[in-house]
Amino acid sequence: MKYLLTLNKFELNKEVLKNKIKARLNDAKFYEDNGLILETNKNANEILYFEEIEKLSPLYKDWQKIDFDKFKNNFTNLNIKSHFVKVRFLSKIPISTKSIIKKVNSALKGNYSENPETYIYIEFIKKKNIPYYRMFIIPNKYWEKFKMQKNKLNLEIVLENPEDKEEIKDFLRLCYIFNLPLNILSNKNITNLINKAKQEAKGIPYENFTLNINKKLEGIKIGFSINSKLDEKDFKEFYNKNKNNKINLVFGNEKFGLTQELRDKLDHSFRLTKETKKPLRASHALAYILGLIS
Repeated sequence: MKYLLTLNKFELNKEVLKNKIKARLNDAKFYEDNGLILETNKNANEILYFEEIEKLSPLYKDWQKIDFDKFKNNFTNLNIKSHFVKVRFLSKIPISTKSIIKKVNSALKGNYSENPETYIYIEFIKKKNIPYYRMFIIPNKYWEKFKMQKNKLNLEIVLENPEDKEEIKDFLRLCYIFNLPLNILSNKNITNLINKAKQEAKGIPYENFTLNINKKLEGIKIGFSINSKLDEKDFKEFYNKNKNNKINLVFGNEKFGLTQELRDKLDHSFRLTKETKKPLRASHALAYILGLIS
């Protein structure tokens, strides 16, 4: 069996990793083919939880020329209860991702799911100006090794007038990790700033992430200030009584805080920590709050 190994994006030594795998799978062979390919007859579950490996993708069909008249035949004998299709183009080919997904779904006759039993991953490439594809059929446990069942908090995070991409990056990461929508309010055009932050905040699947720009605030609006009379104990009591209602946690930028206009619209304001002189950075405050209520 052949597997495409998707490696985590941290510093690692491939030769050391190969030796670790060989220690578990003594028949392991490796070669590079637009990624690291492992060939073994042993049970690949033995290496699934190596920290260096993000995904294990069992090869179903190796490189073959594109012939869409025969393409559907790849799925004839597959018994898949639910699936999700991922497509990657390693070269520029005049085919759309949507058309490929449509062909696969048609061949499998539905059962398309965003939380599937099986992922179908297809890569396309040009070799000597001829388009080829290869296909991987991947069990969910190989695709997302540590998929978390995220608790859905009835919260929306609001960041007003950010001026720094690092600040936006921090909020993007926290909101993604805790499965929270992020609403950025600004009286300027900050599209470029947001796009730069998104590019640098790697690893976030933005197609599954809720990011709103200047969305009207609905529900309870809560702010945080070292000058507030109510403290974090009061906040926890308030949250526990109101957690079934829609709550906006509202933060200003790290230079000036909230504008007077938005501050006046808050329903409640709370003080965090015992510090009374130096406030937390906005992203630190959000992390602190999520620690209090999670």
